[in-house]
Amino acid sequence: MKITVDRKIFQEAVKKVIAEKKAALPILTNFLLKAENGRLVIQGTDLEVFTTYWINADVEEEGAVCVNAKKLTDISKVLPSTEVSLSLEKSNLKIVSGKTKYSIPTVDPNDFPTFESFPSDLAVSISGSTLLNGITKTVYAASKDESRFALNGVCFSFVNSHIDFVATDGHRLALYKGEITGKGVEGKHIVPQKALSEVKKLVSEYEDVEIAISGSSIFFKGGDWMLSARLLEGIFPDYTQVIPTTFNIQVEVSKNEIIDSVKRVVVAEESDAKPIKLTLKENKLIVSTPTSEDTFAEDEIDIDYEGEEFEIGFNGKYIIEAIDEIEDSRVLMKFINKDSQTVIVPKDENEPYLAVVMPMSI
Repeated sequence: MKITVDRKIFQEAVKKVIAEKKAALPILTNFLLKAENGRLVIQGTDLEVFTTYWINADVEEEGAVCVNAKKLTDISKVLPSTEVSLSLEKSNLKIVSGKTKYSIPTVDPNDFPTFESFPSDLAVSISGSTLLNGITKTVYAASKDESRFALNGVCFSFVNSHIDFVATDGHRLALYKGEITGKGVEGKHIVPQKALSEVKKLVSEYEDVEIAISGSSIFFKGGDWMLSARLLEGIFPDYTQVIPTTFNIQVEVSKNEIIDSVKRVVVAEESDAKPIKLTLKENKLIVSTPTSEDTFAEDEIDIDYEGEEFEIGFNGKYIIEAIDEIEDSRVLMKFINKDSQTVIVPKDENEPYLAVVMPMSI
């Protein structure tokens, strides 16, 4: 193998490929580098997520090597010249940039795990911005409890030319709707949080991304990258059944005002649950800590409300996270009663986001 690549592009590429720092299988701490067809292909995996990134290269001699991922990444950060030369000499990878030279050991590339090819005939296409929004605006609601396996990721629900991104931990739910082209994928598929975190590193909002399902794996493919991951097993709950459509009270609030108000109150709470009480009175919303607490905090927001006094309790963190993903400056909070789920949506109906938060006793 003997190639030359652009330093900045090379630096960005190695940062985006996954690898294990410590692993029971030492080969997983390595990148597989392949020089072929006028490009450098970089692959890494932890056996749960498989990432591939490719960049243009001046390929003088094709070949493949395995090198320690951390060492290569650290070296890439300090290379001085605009170009980097990589070549295999005996069993070492020689790296040259300007007057700087490195020689690092390699391992047999044949020992590296095999990557599946992208199943193009089973793919749909989605804009990068929609995919990023679908992940970012829902993954916060996914369960962190490993025993609730089916809730540990985001459900991708494909129906005709649409996709619903949904996550829930049983106490709250986040939903984002997007459009897709193609009919290669149908049904509900649960994508693990770790895979989605890696997808966010790779995807650009300005590119289209192909998504495909094959067997128990999901595939994502952009202009210069590909990622595959094992889907989570289990049945995702029917989320449409927990989203109410009729309400007794609806109020409009400023996004920034309600977030700031809740933050001022929860800072006084020591418990992880961060309980808060919302009280609706004539033309005002009062945010406070439960009166049973030793420490008390209260904040008030002016709103347009003329109904009866209404109180409801929440985990303050859940309210902040649900509203924080809204892009509109105005937010609608829809209540049924103090014991039923509350729906939070942007006032702008063109923003396809919805959050459901269960109340808590206070």
